[in-house]
Formats: sequence, C-alpha cells, structure tokens
Amino acid sequence: MTSREILSRRSFLRNAAGLGLGISATNALFDLRLLNNAVAATNVTDYKALVCLFMNGGNDASNMLIPWDQERYDNYRNIRGQRLALWRDAAEATARPLLNGATNPNSYYGVPLTGVADTGYAVHNAMSGVQSLYNQKKLAFLPGVGTLVEPMTRAQYRAGTRRKPPQLFSHNDQVTEWMTSVPDQISRTGWGGRTIDKMKEELIHQGIPSGSISMSVSMAGSNTWEVGDIVNQFQVSTGGAVTFTNYSGARKTLMDKILRDPGLGGDPLLDAERTNLTLRDFRNINERALLNGASLSTALTRLTTGNPDAAIGTAINSAFGIPATVAAYSNLSGLEQQLHTIARIIAERSYLGMRRQIFFCSIGGFDTHGDQPLAHNNLMASVSRAMAKFYAATEALTIPQKVTTFSISDFGRTFKSNGLGTDHAWSSHHMVMGGAVSGGKVYGTFPIQQLGGPDDTDSGTGATGRFLPSTSTDEYAATLSRWFGLGESELDVVFPNLHRFANRNLGFMG
Repeated sequence: MTSREILSRRSFLRNAAGLGLGISATNALFDLRLLNNAVAATNVTDYKALVCLFMNGGNDASNMLIPWDQERYDNYRNIRGQRLALWRDAAEATARPLLNGATNPNSYYGVPLTGVADTGYAVHNAMSGVQSLYNQKKLAFLPGVGTLVEPMTRAQYRAGTRRKPPQLFSHNDQVTEWMTSVPDQISRTGWGGRTIDKMKEELIHQGIPSGSISMSVSMAGSNTWEVGDIVNQFQVSTGGAVTFTNYSGARKTLMDKILRDPGLGGDPLLDAERTNLTLRDFRNINERALLNGASLSTALTRLTTGNPDAAIGTAINSAFGIPATVAAYSNLSGLEQQLHTIARIIAERSYLGMRRQIFFCSIGGFDTHGDQPLAHNNLMASVSRAMAKFYAATEALTIPQKVTTFSISDFGRTFKSNGLGTDHAWSSHHMVMGGAVSGGKVYGTFPIQQLGGPDDTDSGTGATGRFLPSTSTDEYAATLSRWFGLGESELDVVFPNLHRFANRNLGFMG
C-alpha cells in the first residue's frame, strides 16, 4: 500500500488525534507577533528551570506544616483530635490512647523546624528530607496560599461584597484556577505556558536558539499549567521520549512520508495536496514530536555507560539511591522516577541547547476523605523523599541555584476532621525548594486555626475550618516567574490578576 493510499483512508484521519504526542498546534504567525512583543531585556544566556510538583487531590497541608509553640499547638491538637492531629513526639505517638476501645491508627508526630527565624513550626515526621532541606535554608514554606479574585476578609466573604473564585471546593475548577492564575474568567492558557512563551519571545528577540526540544516538558501527561500560545508541551515518560510504536525500518520510511516535511523525508506530492490547515497542523505537530523525541533520546543516551556523560548519569543515579543495576530503578516511587528523568534532561541542557525549561510532575492520592493518617503519612514520605533526592541530583550537577521546585495542589482541606479524614477546603500551605530560595523561613501569614474564627469561611456549630487564603496564587506564581526572568510589565501580562494584590514579590527567591 502506498503512502497516498494510506493517507486517503478515513480511519487514518479519524485516529489522527491519537498520534499527536501532547504537542498542541503551532501558530504559524507567531514569529511576527514576537518581533513586536519582545520582553524587556533579560539575561537568557544562563540556564534556569522551574519544576512544578502537583499534589493531586487536595493536600491536607494542616498536617504537613503545623504550629509548634505550645499554645498554638495545643489549639491545633484540640480541634483536630486524637485521630488526626500529629502528636508532640515519637514517645507520645507510641503511647497513644485507644479510640472507642480500638487501636488508634494515628501514630504520627511532628518534627520541629530550626530555620533562620521561624522556630515555631514543625512538619510531619515522615518528612525528614524536607525538614533537613529547610534547616539547611534550601527550602521555604508559604502558608495560606489559594485562589483569589481580589483580597478578601471573612466579613466580606460572608457578606458577599467581594468577588470570590467560582466553584470553590471543586477539584476541577480549583485545579484550573491554580494552573491558569486567572480565577474570574475562562483562560485557554496556563501561567507556566504564558511564562515560557515570554521567555521564548526574548530568546528570539536576542537571536538565541531555544534548543532542540520543547522548553516545556511534562512527566505526567497533558496539564493546564504548561498550555501556552507559542511553546508546546512535550510529553515524556519515565522511560524517556514518547514516540510511535515500532517506528523503524520500512514502517518508519512510510510514516515519514506521511508525517514529515518533504525536506525531511516527507512525500512532496502529499505535502502539495495538504491545502487544509488542519492537515498541515497535524503534520507539524507530529513532525515536531518526532524531532523532540529523537533529540531527547540521543541526549539521554549520552548519560549511559560508555557514552560521553556516563559519569554524570552515575552521579544522578547515586543521588536517587540507584546502585549500578537496572533492576533497582523499579524501586523508586513514581514521583522519584519522574524527578529522576527531569534531572537527566537538565543534565543534558548544554547538549540540547536549552536556556529555559519548565517541567511538570505529579503525585496523586491526596483526596483523603477517609482513613487519612496512614495514607497521608505515605504521601508525605513519598513527596519528601523525592524532593530530597532531586535536590541532591541538582547539587551533583552543580546547578542547585538554577533549578527551583515548587508545590501546588487543588486546595487545602478542612481543619476539623470528618471523623475519618478531611473534606475539601480552600487555602493551603506550599513548599519552594532550590539553591536560589531564601530558605529556612515561613513566608506570609499562618491562618488563625479557630473554627468560625477570623480566617474561617464557615460559621456557627457547623464550622469546619475552610480558611481564607492570605496569599494569592498570583503573588506566589509571580515571585517564581520573576526569578525565571520576567520583567515587571511582563508579569502584568502573564498574571492579569496580579495588580489587585499588594505583594508582587513575596521575597522567597534570592
């Protein structure tokens, strides 16, 4: 069967979307727009990476970062109760009382932080890696972060005199609002995508190549955060570049004729017949995916035994605790595998010609309505262990100051237990990690943990502790994007909601 016959088959066109590897259609006119829209002069001759760690489901951050001074801790413990609150120390956790005559499943406790100035906080005992990074001033906490249309007090929320984000406490809506940083209208792009678009504009303005793979890489499938107008998401698996099955030999030759430009092996007659823009976009999408995949595969091979950067590959493996056996890789958690692959891609930044990159990774399971103590313990352990290993890998690459990792999640969870776990709420606490982070500090305002209190949107006997954000997602994200290279005017374009808030820079990036 000829390539012309294959192309004519309706089944091929019906399945066209399935062949796209997560790369959205390219805007053919973007170069002209960029020349007229170049950002303020920014140093893009160096390298920087932003890594978004998404805790899918709504992390109960009230058991990730807790108050540790006696008065606030006692209040925390009294409201959360014996089933949910972290104990004061290991001995108290071991001697926990029975609950209704049965074994108390909560055997977890807090471990104190000893950073620059804030000694009044502790983290879950499963987070020894995060605790160590904080104490070394490589990690900071931001309490009370959440989606906001504009600043709001509890009284204004209750009276309805200020606009609030639509569909509060809804997973899908709040994830979208977190990732777009546009809470009061529909946005077709994410703030990560808009940020990397601006950096691509600056690279073009300065005549600097943007690299041989996409500047936007996802380890966890399609996501809203990385959607942009210019830079396309490149989806990568923990095994490396995602490509077509059995893409070799005669099959490769035939697919190249269908999917590629005539100058790169495509059929010129087929290309001449593509008068439909959708068909041309389809060709461009898949061609870009093939080129990304080939470039990345070649780059990652350089890190393997017998190749130019094998020693670097070994150093990354060592940071992740992988001995010199392939089988040991399977012992890593899913999140560790994602971050391990990100570290390997970053390691080949010079070979790939990359100046700026954004990465997305994810861990699920945080919708803890029931049986929370064990589940949350395991999740906190997984996140903490993965973050510590990834930071060690950036140190092995001698670029910890060039890579910043930050957490996001759907929302926080109710401060009051539902009896077995917690329910959907609003603001949450988050972490930022990297050599450029002014760590060992808690930035922002920690909520007053009082049911029906000044930070609780609930009232009366049914109050559950759905705390108002004290820091907007816009302020949080803008601080990260400024470090990444955006100027003040570009921040207002990327974050159209930012002007409503007082803090354009939260100060946690050095």
